[in-house]
Amino acid sequence: MSRTINSTVCFSLAYVLLTFMLWFASGLAGRLYKFDSLVYYYGIKFILNGHGWSKMKVIAIYSAGAVSIFFLATLALFLYSGLKRVKTLFNVFFLWIFVIGIGIFLSQIIIVSLGIYHYNSPYYQGLAVAFSWLKFPAFLVYLLLFFAFLFLVYIGVNVARPFLAFSYSFSKVNNLSRRRKYFFEIAIAPFLVGALVSCIAVFPKDSAAKSVLLLLGSTHLIYIAVIALILGIGWLSLSYIELNKQELVRYNSLQMPNVFFIVLTLVAWTLIYVSLHGIYLSVT
Repeated sequence: MSRTINSTVCFSLAYVLLTFMLWFASGLAGRLYKFDSLVYYYGIKFILNGHGWSKMKVIAIYSAGAVSIFFLATLALFLYSGLKRVKTLFNVFFLWIFVIGIGIFLSQIIIVSLGIYHYNSPYYQGLAVAFSWLKFPAFLVYLLLFFAFLFLVYIGVNVARPFLAFSYSFSKVNNLSRRRKYFFEIAIAPFLVGALVSCIAVFPKDSAAKSVLLLLGSTHLIYIAVIALILGIGWLSLSYIELNKQELVRYNSLQMPNVFFIVLTLVAWTLIYVSLHGIYLSVT
C-alpha cells in the first residue's frame, strides 16, 4: 500500500506541474518579445504592450510549451538513468515526469490534428496555433500523427521495466502474475488514483466556470488517455519481460509513506488552484 501511495503522490505532483508548465513556458517565451501575459492553469492571455504578432513570434511562443515539456521529459529520463541506484523517491518522481511528459507531448500532436485551422475549437492551442500559422499541410499532420503513434508504442513497450526495477525483492517480480501485481501497484493504480485526485483538486469548483471546465476537460482527457495507452501497452509487454536480480535497485524506502512528497504535492495543488485566477508575467 505504501509504495502505491508514494507513487500516486509522485504522479500527481508531476502531472500538475507539467500541465501548468505547458502554459507557463509560453508566457516566458512571450517575455522575450516584450509581451506581458496572464498565465492560467487552462490557458494564457497575452498583453502585447504595443508590439504586434509575426509568424516567428507565434511559432516561437505557441510551440514553447510542447518543446519545454519534451525537454523536461528527456532531462528526467537522464536524471533517472544516472541516479537510479541512489535510493530516493525522487527517482520515482523523475520516471513519472518522463512518462507524463512524453504523454503530454504526444497529446499535443493529437491536438494539432484536431485543432489546426479550426480557430474556434478548444483544441486551437499550442502547436495547433503554430502549425496553422505555418500553413502546415493536413496530410503532413496525419503523417506526423502516425509517427507519434509508433513512438507511443515504443515508449509503452519499454515503460514497464524501470517501474519493476523499484522492487525491493526479486520474489515480487520473478514471474508474470507477480510482475502484473507489482506493476499495477506501482504504476497503474497510482495513475488511476492520481489522475482522478489531481483533476478534482485543481479543476475549478464554480459552476459558472463552464467554459474553463470544457477547455480543461477536453485537453486533459487526451492527456490521460495517452498516458493510459502507454501504461496499457506496458501492461501487455509484461509477458515478454524477464528481469534478473542485478536489474533491481531494491527501493526499501517505497515501503513507507514519504511525508515530504505528500506535503509538496498539497502545496503544488494549492498553487495551481490559485493560478486559475491567473499569474501575471511582466517584462518589467
